[in-house]
Amino acid sequence: MLRLENEVRQVFEAYRKALEKALEATLERAQAKEALEARIAQGLLSGEVQGKNAEEREAKARALYAELYRALAEAEERYQRAKAELEIARAYTEEVGLLVRLVSEGVRL
Repeated sequence: MLRLENEVRQVFEAYRKALEKALEATLERAQAKEALEARIAQGLLSGEVQGKNAEEREAKARALYAELYRALAEAEERYQRAKAELEIARAYTEEVGLLVRLVSEGVRL
């Protein structure tokens, strides 16, 4: 029974860490998006980002602020990975919860 208890603790610890990682990735993505949007707004106001239409202005912004676009793309990728890891951890947690219930009801596995 001690072995099962340790496994349950490990699974829930992994789930907690995945939650923390997902939160960090969410915040990082939001900050990267905010930084890019603020810089584009500054560029529009200063006249640095110009174009006849939205597509031209977008292209100009992408050229000028490539580093911020790249940072946002990287943050988005980390966010997607963290979300996937969280889903995997959640699935393990649910599985362990079900196994614990079965054992507590006397079902032999």
